[in-house]
Amino acid sequence: MKKIILLLFLVSHYCANASGNSNKINRPVSDTTVIPQILSLQLLAYIGQPVDSLLNVLPQGFDKRSFMPGRIGYIKGIYQSYGTNEINICTVEIFIDTFQHLITPNYTPARNWNMNFAKLETIAFIKVVKNNVTCVYGCSNPNYY
Repeated sequence: MKKIILLLFLVSHYCANASGNSNKINRPVSDTTVIPQILSLQLLAYIGQPVDSLLNVLPQGFDKRSFMPGRIGYIKGIYQSYGTNEINICTVEIFIDTFQHLITPNYTPARNWNMNFAKLETIAFIKVVKNNVTCVYGCSNPNYY
């Protein structure tokens, strides 16, 4: 069992490094250095506003925008990340409490939620996380994890 786990780790590490080298050319230069730009925004003012209002003022150059899964068929909101590799990344998590435009729960096999509808939803909470571990904003509320 230990050999299998070690083998899986080595393969995933190799794949991450191999894909990381080819993606570095195309990936944006933005990373955790965007944190001061993000924190300079009045993030609290976007609570109760449409998601798109925040997305429009966040720094450009993000490398991923996607949905945050909650449990099967459910989402907690969306996130936008900026990074050059797995240990130099900044993520803005945008939580939505009441969905008015997205269908949730969504139990379809593909679970396709529409990002254009997500942009219309109302922001309930915002969190900024550095390197997928360290919370730098919105850390004190246990209702949003």
